[in-house]
Amino acid sequence: MSAPARLRFPFRLLRFWFVRIAPAWLGIAILIFFMQIAVAAIVHDNHNVRTFLAFLNLLPSIVKSALGGDLLDSGSMTALLTIGYQHPFVLFLHMLYAVGVPAGLLTAEVQKGTMELILSRPVAKTHVYLCAAIVTLFGLFGLDLVMFAGTAASVRLYQFSEPIDLYLFFRIATTAGLLAATFGAFALLFAATFRRLYCAVGVSVGFLTINYFIAIVAQWWPAMQFLRRATLFYLIYYSNLWLGWPVRNMAILAAIALAAAVLGALIWRRRDLFV
Repeated sequence: MSAPARLRFPFRLLRFWFVRIAPAWLGIAILIFFMQIAVAAIVHDNHNVRTFLAFLNLLPSIVKSALGGDLLDSGSMTALLTIGYQHPFVLFLHMLYAVGVPAGLLTAEVQKGTMELILSRPVAKTHVYLCAAIVTLFGLFGLDLVMFAGTAASVRLYQFSEPIDLYLFFRIATTAGLLAATFGAFALLFAATFRRLYCAVGVSVGFLTINYFIAIVAQWWPAMQFLRRATLFYLIYYSNLWLGWPVRNMAILAAIALAAAVLGALIWRRRDLFV
């Protein structure tokens, strides 16, 4: 008896999903890029900086913590430029992609019945999951490279009163991409686990929101600081990226992302998708 033919990786499905997601990714990337330009336009001028810092001091302390905390009090333009990397609007755009793509490519396709059509072709379930993972994780890293490109463009567009270390921002963008990819890996896990779109999206959004809320409140409320280690944000937010690469924390984050993605693959492979 001849051995069963080995199923080839579905590059056509991967290409189709990349093309399908491209307009949404491009729209989010443009918003993130111009967010960096807008932040630079505000902070490059000394008068604007003084006005902006005065405005920040009028805001509730928890809002200031969300934008950068005590780092902003230095008045350093480099520190102020990092607002574009941790602004809630930028984080929301990342969450939109990280949650929407896995849920749309896996859970929604199962719920609509189109996953049955995909799997009726000579393609393995694991390959389908891997295609969704590639689109999700590469897309998130791509968004953070666009974020860095926005800062690089800003340095060319505006004159700053101090030298801007672009390598620092590349380091921040890379570690932010790893953090976003970790949340994307958990979104893949939830998309592979839940049968209903609203469940997959709700749990993914809740997981990310709770992590972010605890990370911000822990900066603002000393009594809650012990909880910050329980969040994924701790591995990046509390790393001193000014001094170098947080190799140990990045390795931990990558291991967590890999574990979540592999667990999702195992669940997806063993799940009966059509009951």
